[in-house]
This record gives sequence, structure tokens and C-alpha cells, in this order.
Amino acid sequence: MESYLTDKIDPRDIFLKGKHIILKVLTREDVVDTNWYGWFNDEELCQTLQKHYFPNTMESQLAFWETNILNASDKIQLGICRIEGGPIVGIVSLNRIDFINRKAEFSAVIGDRKAQNVIIFTEACRLLFNHGFYTLNLNRIYGASISRDLVLMMCRMFNCREEGVLRQEIYKNGNYYDAYYYGLLREDFPKPQ
Repeated sequence: MESYLTDKIDPRDIFLKGKHIILKVLTREDVVDTNWYGWFNDEELCQTLQKHYFPNTMESQLAFWETNILNASDKIQLGICRIEGGPIVGIVSLNRIDFINRKAEFSAVIGDRKAQNVIIFTEACRLLFNHGFYTLNLNRIYGASISRDLVLMMCRMFNCREEGVLRQEIYKNGNYYDAYYYGLLREDFPKPQ
């Protein structure tokens, strides 16, 4: 397998491909050769995430990968890469996949500051929503954030709906924050052409 230094992605790891990004299978090399674990030690990046409570190490990220990603049956977690290759710049996932009720929880983080833009985020969401609805046959994808602005953006960009607020749900940086929930139904997500 070629190193990330060559800016190539092993074609066998490409799971979904868009116009600007690739969603790839997360490998041991992604843990070892990128700053994935370091993202969760970045206090500023984690301001709206439920991360940065305890230090994250490469060893703990490897353990997480082995336990929660490698053979997961209720989760799809993928690395976001630029279409031209290179290391992962973020992570996107469907968690708690429930095949009886046909729903899953969505989460995403763009850890590489140079990749934090609407194009990468939007395409990653769209690719995974499409996969969830039209490959996994899900009916509902939902998520939450302490950032109401993020939830409103999800509503504008993807036709999500605000579904409620859990008051003082999240403790972060000395304060309790409300958690804003959103959901997207398959019938409200435009089917790809």
C-alpha cells in the first residue's frame, strides 16, 4: 500500500465518491499516519462537540478504531478525503443504525482546519445521507448539536426539520447547554438523479 506521502488513496478503501471528496474505509494507517486523534485534543475544534473532556492518545484512538469501527454492525464511520487524495480531513458517520425502526444517528467532524468549508461538509453529508436512505433503506436520519446555528444550517441545506430541544443537556466548559435536535426523513431528501 502506498504511503500518504504520495497523496494516493488505495482504491480498495474508497467507499463512496463524490465530485470533491471521497469517503473511505478507516484503516489502522489513518490512526497512525494522520492527526485524527489530535483533533479531539484541540479545545477550539471541540467547542461544540462532546469531546475534549479527557486527553486522547494514539493508543486510545487505535483502541476505539479496533473496538468501534473495525467490525461494527450498527455503525458506518468513514474518513473524508479530498478527491485528489491525501490524508483524511474529517470523519462522517451513521451511528446506532436501527434496522427495525430504519433510523440512524448522524455525526460529522472536519478536523483539518484547511478543509473546513461548506463544499466538503455538504458533499460528505449528502453522500452519507444518500447511502443511508437508498442503500441501507433507512427512513430517518437524525442528529443533535449545542450549536443552534449548525442545526439551522442542516435544515436549510438538507431539508432537515428541527425536532426539539433538551434543556441543559450538555455540560461543556463550565456551563450547561441545550441540545438542539434535527431529523431528516427519506421522503424529504431528494433522490439522486
